[in-house]
Amino acid sequence: MAANGHATTPGAGWAAPKYEVQVKSERFKFNAAHFVAFPGYRERLHGHNYTCSVRVFGPLSEHDGYVLDFGDVKKATRRVCEQLNERFLCPCLADALAITRNKKNVEIVCEDASFFSMPEADCAMLPLKHSTAEELAALVWRRVIDELGVEKLVKRGITALEVSVAEAPSQ
Repeated sequence: MAANGHATTPGAGWAAPKYEVQVKSERFKFNAAHFVAFPGYRERLHGHNYTCSVRVFGPLSEHDGYVLDFGDVKKATRRVCEQLNERFLCPCLADALAITRNKKNVEIVCEDASFFSMPEADCAMLPLKHSTAEELAALVWRRVIDELGVEKLVKRGITALEVSVAEAPSQ
């Protein structure tokens, strides 16, 4: 007991402690072009210098003292960013775009009859309805989990993984 009579450590009924590890890096970024289209609305084609960060929550391992190895999280996040870097972010599930692959090009026709054609190699064909920062964060979250491996995360007792995506540094 502390001098003030309060317990200095958790007592019975307390949950096991959970810890948070946040990984940020100048290398967690991708530069990409996109536009958001909804029925009746389309943004102009433009680009962003996206940045990402990842937070992992879970217990400390008695074996190595980690929640999860920083190096593994960094590698996984960099690989995901590399897949999106210097690409047009094409939301393949969009309801306001007609997207077709024509030989080596991706062709997009918008509701307002705007037409885009670009090399498929310059596109990231994404299972998204919109290429918003929010939907991109969900995509990055899924891909980081896939890169790390669900089995590994479960084995380590990871309780949550949080991803942030910003359209500009310090946003």
